[in-house]
Amino acid sequence: MHVLIGKRQLVLAGLVVILGLAVFANWYLSNNGLPLSPEGAADAANPTPADGAASFVSAGDTAEYFSNAKLNREVSLSSALEQLEAVMASADASAEDVQTVREQIAALTAAAKTETDIESLVTAQTGSECVAVAGEDTIEVIVPKETLSDASVLLISDIIRSVCGTKYENIRIAAAMA
Repeated sequence: MHVLIGKRQLVLAGLVVILGLAVFANWYLSNNGLPLSPEGAADAANPTPADGAASFVSAGDTAEYFSNAKLNREVSLSSALEQLEAVMASADASAEDVQTVREQIAALTAAAKTETDIESLVTAQTGSECVAVAGEDTIEVIVPKETLSDASVLLISDIIRSVCGTKYENIRIAAAMA
């Protein structure tokens, strides 16, 4: 008689069971065991700002936004650099891996320098804080809402263009809504 259940079927069944357990654990931990309703968790009637409810902010909150954004960026950069340096220090890393990691480190530090240069110049020219985010082909600068005007947009665009040569269509300037 031919065996109907093979190794592949057993592995597939095991993976389905593990996936089901992971989905259940995610559901259970994400709502802290509260029963769900069509509107979400049972305590959705009393939303807190952490639940995504809109809230009014003061100017102090905007300043806090900029400091938190810069701190988060520094932490992310440090973490990425530590991971890349760990790969370089690994005994299993080939010469190609080390070269790739060096290029990634150089790209990260160049982007960080560009962001810092743009922030320094925009702050000096406009007198207000900002956060610059450098993407692959785009640069986004976030400034306080009261700073945003046609003249400041043109000034910030010129600063970005002079620092990194980005085309105007790849520059985005937004107001911080904190």
